[in-house]
Amino acid sequence: MPIVSVVIPTRNRPALLLRSVRSALSQTLRDIEVVVVIDGPDELTEASLATVQDARLRVVSLPESLGGCEARNRGAEAAQGKWVAYLDDDDEWMAEKLDKQLAKGSTSKFRLPVIASKLIARSPTTDYIWPWSEPHMPIGDYMLRRRSPFKGDGVLQTSTLMAPRELLMICPFTKGLRKHQEADWLIRAMEVPEAGLEFVSEPLTIWYIEEKRQGIGAFNDWRYSLDWANRMRPKITPEAYSSFLLTYVAASASNHGHWKAFMPLLTSSINRGSARPIQLILFLGIWLVPVQARSFLRGLVTHHKAPVK
Repeated sequence: MPIVSVVIPTRNRPALLLRSVRSALSQTLRDIEVVVVIDGPDELTEASLATVQDARLRVVSLPESLGGCEARNRGAEAAQGKWVAYLDDDDEWMAEKLDKQLAKGSTSKFRLPVIASKLIARSPTTDYIWPWSEPHMPIGDYMLRRRSPFKGDGVLQTSTLMAPRELLMICPFTKGLRKHQEADWLIRAMEVPEAGLEFVSEPLTIWYIEEKRQGIGAFNDWRYSLDWANRMRPKITPEAYSSFLLTYVAASASNHGHWKAFMPLLTSSINRGSARPIQLILFLGIWLVPVQARSFLRGLVTHHKAPVK
């Protein structure tokens, strides 16, 4: 039986998928299985996977598309390993990723540890090492409270996560959720008795960002994000709620020129949360500073170039 089951949800991206599959099969931890969940009819992906000659590869083909969250759940249900590690079909892993996370998990004080790590966020021009600091506060605050004018703090991306299969059966991903899958799952998972977060302080995953293609979480609608925040509000602090609205949701609306979002986000953050001055300043900057200028400034400040083997 495998120790770790790698679950890769995919749809209509056979070339990118092969890169992810090969990075999983090349792990120094050999006692694994790779479960690729094809989210709906996709003959090209099935044909591409048929070229991989490795008995550890298993393919689960869903008869209809159920979305990324439910594809992950189906993969976890089919998994045979004690541990499940998620990998998106357009990301890849360092060779020792699973070995290092398994070592961290084996010494955890939690019976059901979720093990995350730093990652390399790779854009067409630059590599960034994210997150900048280890989780040191409630998970909702860590992921949703902006502590810097630039992206990179509080990033816990799906392809970095490994958890016991038992926990995923107790707390699956929210079916049908089109965005914020990581934060939604982690916030709920940390409420499960005997669960807790462990962290490996080195980049073990390469996350490809700012490329012009649709990803599992690429859906963009500020109203959808606002509705999600309102549903999650009882599970997070007022500061996390306000910060999420004033930074993440505001950036989503501003980048698409949706000025009608300005007042609803501002009033909700003040009336239903606890807005801090720094977050209000960031909110105004998001609306007043063009996105191209923000990207340029981020490149000047966060110039963490990462050597990748």
